[in-house]
Amino acid sequence: MANQKNKKIIIVAASLLVLLVFAAVAGLVTFLTSTTEIEIVVAPASATILIDGKEYKNGKERIPSGKHNVVIKKDGFNTSEFSFDTADTNKLYAYILENDNGYNWYLNHQDDSMLLTKIGSYINDKEASNYQSKNPISLSLPIIYAHYDEAYNYTEYRIDGGTFTDCKSDFCIKITDTTGGNYEAAIQKIKETGFNPDDYQILYEYKPIQN
Repeated sequence: MANQKNKKIIIVAASLLVLLVFAAVAGLVTFLTSTTEIEIVVAPASATILIDGKEYKNGKERIPSGKHNVVIKKDGFNTSEFSFDTADTNKLYAYILENDNGYNWYLNHQDDSMLLTKIGSYINDKEASNYQSKNPISLSLPIIYAHYDEAYNYTEYRIDGGTFTDCKSDFCIKITDTTGGNYEAAIQKIKETGFNPDDYQILYEYKPIQN
């Protein structure tokens, strides 16, 4: 009888242990799937970082997946408030400047200056990537054509992309023709890159070669 009771106790204990382990694993899985690990890099490092009112520090943290309100503040600095969505990125990189919008703090604090450089590089890379994604033709520009034919007639023009005077959007294509009469040839070059010129505002400038 004693042995049977002991066996029952062991079975019950083992069953409870399995249930506890299962519950722990299920809880961990739920936590990992409902949260996102983000990397926080904020300058100055001594700034207060609030995500939905909860304070965080630089480093890797797990926060609930989704949209959040971020506030970064420090005495003597401009407060920054913005939205952050884990569906868009897992990197929270930001910096704030002094009330006069100066950089004196960073000039006098090397560690924060290094943080600012890292953040600036990330922001520039992200903006460049977004620009290229929005305007993929920019990866094929500039196109520079300079050619002598068999009779030694010289043809030269170039095609650039970006914002120019008279550009009605944040991206136009500009043809700069230095020998004249090359508008249609330039349009054909654009088509050869795999893009439709009709999708862009085309600016044309005849700019003769100066002696």
